[in-house]
Amino acid sequence: MGAPNTARPRGSLWSRLVDVFHGRDTAVAAPFNSLEWKADPATETWYHLPPSAPAGMQEIQAREPDGYDFARLVWQSCAVCRLGLIRKIRVTGPWQRHGYGSRMVRFALRGCDGYRWTTTPQSEDARAFFPVLTASTGVAFPRDSELCEHMRAREPRFSRPGQRLDPPPE
Repeated sequence: MGAPNTARPRGSLWSRLVDVFHGRDTAVAAPFNSLEWKADPATETWYHLPPSAPAGMQEIQAREPDGYDFARLVWQSCAVCRLGLIRKIRVTGPWQRHGYGSRMVRFALRGCDGYRWTTTPQSEDARAFFPVLTASTGVAFPRDSELCEHMRAREPRFSRPGQRLDPPPE
């Protein structure tokens, strides 16, 4: 006759997709309701991937316990030309508006007093985010994508492993 049409215990995304494909009941409560969701700093880990060259790309990530990086910033800064470029900033939906983007950019700004900063073309969210960040930091972030010759040098993106770090202050 066959087994009842019930899903296995909640597991990986892959196992849930397999359950859906096979028509198993997947009516299981979601892990969180984004309307009620609160950031839990006790469960996140922060990593910094340092540049492999003086003006090379570097990255900071905030990760969930399962390793998912829900917030990421990739940037370059050149001490010779005193120039910084925000290449990519991403904070996944439920984690937005909890200060992660601001904390990551403030981390990138450390030691870069007096640098001129630019960004790559900005999404609609970024066009709302950067003016607020400018008001709180005093640093402008125009969408000019300015790179100096040191930033353009070809180099491996990340040749060193990420270093775990304490969460940047809020």
